[in-house]
Amino acid sequence: MASSIVHLAITNELIKKYSFRDVHRLKYGSVIVDAGYNGNSHLKINVFDGQKKTYDFDSFRQMFGEKMREDDFYLGYYLHLVQDVLYRRFVYDKYHWNPKIPGNVERLHRDYAIVNGYIIKKYNLVNDLLIPENFSEEIINNLCSFDAEDFRKRMDSYFIPIEEQDIFFFTREMSDEFIGEAIDLCLHEIKCLEKNESGIDMYEYAWTRLF
Repeated sequence: MASSIVHLAITNELIKKYSFRDVHRLKYGSVIVDAGYNGNSHLKINVFDGQKKTYDFDSFRQMFGEKMREDDFYLGYYLHLVQDVLYRRFVYDKYHWNPKIPGNVERLHRDYAIVNGYIIKKYNLVNDLLIPENFSEEIINNLCSFDAEDFRKRMDSYFIPIEEQDIFFFTREMSDEFIGEAIDLCLHEIKCLEKNESGIDMYEYAWTRLF
């Protein structure tokens, strides 16, 4: 999955290109997905007789389609999932990252920490996320539980600069490339929602399970 800082950068760029109703709810929805626990915040399901996995975009659109059209929190949440499934294709298929090699997951997360500072500066990010009032009553909580307070602390930590280190895999150039691709795909999804079209095909983006 893409880092929270990458998701925030994409969302900030989308705000420059599209007129949203409530940018604060949009931003929060676009990152809180990663704070889910005791449930299925990313709506991952098995398909093709269990041989592949994907994000269940069809179910999300069925459950929250009307909400996405009137509430930018749910639109942001949906676009986070769109970005994540694109990111998976980006790092696995385009750049051939291998998570099976011991230590690779940890090295990738370290890259995120290193590149965060570059992304924050380039895309003029600020930590202005606001937990929505009465967040515990949002129907998104039917998917899973969310630890909003812990996530707030994690977001704070992402904005703390770290010492410069060598990059293992996920470079600054790759972050820019992915952010650009994600912006285009998200704008396409927004247009599909406006036209009441189905949008992204979850089967097209399915990936082989790593047993």
